[in-house]
Amino acid sequence: MLPALLRRVTMRPENAGTLLSKAALSLCCAIALSFGASRWLSGETGVTGAAPTAASDDANRCRGCHAYEVDGFARSKMAHSMRAGGQEPAGVVRTPKATITIHAGQDGSWQTLESGPSTTSYHVDYVIGSGTHASGYIVDLGDHLFQSPVAYYRSRGAYDLAPGYERGEDPDFTRPVGVGCLFCHAGAFEAVAGTENGYARTPFAHLAIGCNRCHGPTGLHLASPQANNIVNPSRLEPAARDSVCEQCHLKGVARVLNPGKSFTDFQAGQPLEDTFTIYHEEAPRGAEGVFRVISHAEQLAVSECKRNSGERMWCGTCHDPHNEPTDPISYYRSKCLQCHAKTAFAATHPSKTSDCISCHMPRRNAADGGHTAFTDHRIQRRPANVVAEEAVAIVPWRAPPANLATRNMGIASIEAGLERRSGKLIVSGYRMLTEVQAQFPQDSELFTTMGSALLAGRQYGEAVQAFDLAVRFDPTSSPKEANLGVAYAALGDRALAERHLQKAMDLDPVNLSAAFQLISIYNANGDAAKADQITQRLKSMVQEKTQSNAPPAGRH
Repeated sequence: MLPALLRRVTMRPENAGTLLSKAALSLCCAIALSFGASRWLSGETGVTGAAPTAASDDANRCRGCHAYEVDGFARSKMAHSMRAGGQEPAGVVRTPKATITIHAGQDGSWQTLESGPSTTSYHVDYVIGSGTHASGYIVDLGDHLFQSPVAYYRSRGAYDLAPGYERGEDPDFTRPVGVGCLFCHAGAFEAVAGTENGYARTPFAHLAIGCNRCHGPTGLHLASPQANNIVNPSRLEPAARDSVCEQCHLKGVARVLNPGKSFTDFQAGQPLEDTFTIYHEEAPRGAEGVFRVISHAEQLAVSECKRNSGERMWCGTCHDPHNEPTDPISYYRSKCLQCHAKTAFAATHPSKTSDCISCHMPRRNAADGGHTAFTDHRIQRRPANVVAEEAVAIVPWRAPPANLATRNMGIASIEAGLERRSGKLIVSGYRMLTEVQAQFPQDSELFTTMGSALLAGRQYGEAVQAFDLAVRFDPTSSPKEANLGVAYAALGDRALAERHLQKAMDLDPVNLSAAFQLISIYNANGDAAKADQITQRLKSMVQEKTQSNAPPAGRH
């Protein structure tokens, strides 16, 4: 019987591209971008070709001179951003069509998925998140990392579906864990270029965030400790200073890499825009954008505290990564009183020994936060909740280099448009990319993004042209080769679709999107033997790490 993992998967091209004329673009707009037919566009984009991060430094090497800071950081949430799976809490999550049972054995925890006629157990290899709010789970199958569809929510003391899975009736372990995710959770990892979620046999040199994430490369400083060969974020100019925190605490609606860059190229001490640009929602005056989990910098920027303080106020004004307060109420009250000690409060205002945070920074449910609440960093005098419609404009958090402004905005607009199912954003982004296409004649990501827009608009012939250019300039990318196969399949050319999907599988044998599209083509051609061959190969890969070693799930 097939493991549930092998029975279904959503095609997800890595992005897209093309040389569509403006006349054809008008046709694309007139078609109203029929998303329902483009099921392969529903998943999030993967990041490929990433170099391994620089080795995260063992904090013990810093303790000799910085014992207070090292010990304080060890108590912080960042120091526990990721860990190996262990004896996780037991529990059950049920959906209309599946049951996931979490149970433990001698070699750690397992999650058993019962869906239809299939029962498959997956070993929990890694846990993402400090557990303050929630814990997510990762399984390693064939040196590829996939996210579990369940998360443990500390406030409820129970499991439920993970963010992004809430509306699914039949969840599965098929969501790839790309570099963009691990960048903010892992200290150091080695990604396999040309794959969406392939990693070295030992993927993590260091699991949790380490000293170098905020202080930059530490080799020179360890060899010869001097103030001028280590990054002190508080002494940087504002854009570089704030970038240290924003690399992980400002997600926005799109993160667009500069040509030839990977997220792991960013180092503390640089402005983010040297590596990638973050785009966020620009809410109308008097309203705010949608409240999200990773939007701390956006929230702070609209606060009166920040507006009146200008560049002087930043995350480090109130937060010290080296000192996790044991009494948060008094700690943060003291931070408020650094500016407000002489403030004349109204007679009805609580005393200056009260809890400032609970009133002015309450916890709120986030649009993308699953089943938990997060601190509101708008620091409002009287907390209000005037939320703008989601279909607002997107703008860069900080402007990228001038020569990349149109390119990056175009890519961001298409990515956000595909996520929101907004034809207006996609067409706007596509127009931008046609304007600068000649400036980036070998930009594989640009052509990939353009192709996604075309594929969404059912311009299959032009999408083939775009994906072909993306592959030409990045010939070892399995996801991009799969995109080309998908476009040929949509065009009705099964022979060329099969050729490119098979090449995608040659480049990455665990490219599930390519595998399932290829199986579909073989079955349509009446070639059940080839379809079964792929199925059996994937089945063996799954079983190598799953139910063969799992203890019984027990009754539920």
